[in-house]
Amino acid sequence: MRRAALIRTGGLALGLMAGLVTHAQADTAAAVEATLGHNGLNLAINQRPDGHAPISVMGDHRHGEGEVMLSYRFMHMKMEGNRDGTDDLSTQQVLANFAVAPLRMTMDMHMFGLMYGVNDAMTAMVMLPYVEKSMDHVTGMGAFFTTESKGFGDVRLTGMVRLYETDRHRLHLNAGVSLPTGSIKEKDDTPAMANAQLPYPMQIGSGTYDLLPGLIYNGYSETYSWGAQVSGTIRLDENSRDYSLGDRVRFSAWGQRPLAGWLSVSVGVDFQAWGDIDGADAALNPMMVQTADPTRQSGNRTDITFGLNTIVREGTLAGNRLALEFAVPVHQDLDGPQLETDWTITFGWQLAF
Repeated sequence: MRRAALIRTGGLALGLMAGLVTHAQADTAAAVEATLGHNGLNLAINQRPDGHAPISVMGDHRHGEGEVMLSYRFMHMKMEGNRDGTDDLSTQQVLANFAVAPLRMTMDMHMFGLMYGVNDAMTAMVMLPYVEKSMDHVTGMGAFFTTESKGFGDVRLTGMVRLYETDRHRLHLNAGVSLPTGSIKEKDDTPAMANAQLPYPMQIGSGTYDLLPGLIYNGYSETYSWGAQVSGTIRLDENSRDYSLGDRVRFSAWGQRPLAGWLSVSVGVDFQAWGDIDGADAALNPMMVQTADPTRQSGNRTDITFGLNTIVREGTLAGNRLALEFAVPVHQDLDGPQLETDWTITFGWQLAF
């Protein structure tokens, strides 16, 4: 998917999001107005388990002036089997065109975060990921092998700026940049070569400075909360290995309901689309394996998500939040062959003070 298509998709998501905001305001204003007290929900939201978005959504809320929040997220993604478009491919079908076929891949990401309320209208955020990847392969001769990579990824710096806020509705802009701190020179042994340059999906970083625009809306009533986010990743240049990863766009929407003062459940939908790689790493042979072909990296995926959010309300651990979210794809369209995603699980901890 080329950049123009991604921009059109992002525009559609922005339109859907604007419609959600308008619809929520029209449908909930009268009902909520009758039940809110003088101070509304504003003070109570931070003490609700659904006061934050599901844990896979980042940059979803702001903090008051001088407030700090520490966070940690662990995400595990499992991919297995190959797909071209919406069709599954057998390993033998892949090996008919390549010398090596990927079989499965896992990725673990540890995301460390810090948020600081610059003032009541703006919050700054820094995110540092540590990534571990493993991919299993088979050759046309029947030899199995695994490649691995790990290390700190690209640091993200983001500012969240208030655009609109009432007791029931909050809308803010995310404006960020990703710094090329992650490695794009990861190597491992393969049957063809010792200490070989690993293909694009096995690298830790992008190698480029990237813009991270986003827009997020949250809505609240006394018994429910809901929200939506549209975000993107725009690559600004080529990296030191003469390529840039494809641009990305993401749209998420969710609803949450508290089951108790400390527990809420969520359900949502998450759509992601990404483009092909521009340029190419001269050390990679695109005829050897699909993951080394820059023209076979684009696609889109739609997940259904299910989550739990909890908050400790009293005692020495008051204010600590724990959350869990599980995502399963319901649609994948890949410019393949590419490994398809089976599922993703995210666990997180947050504490504001």
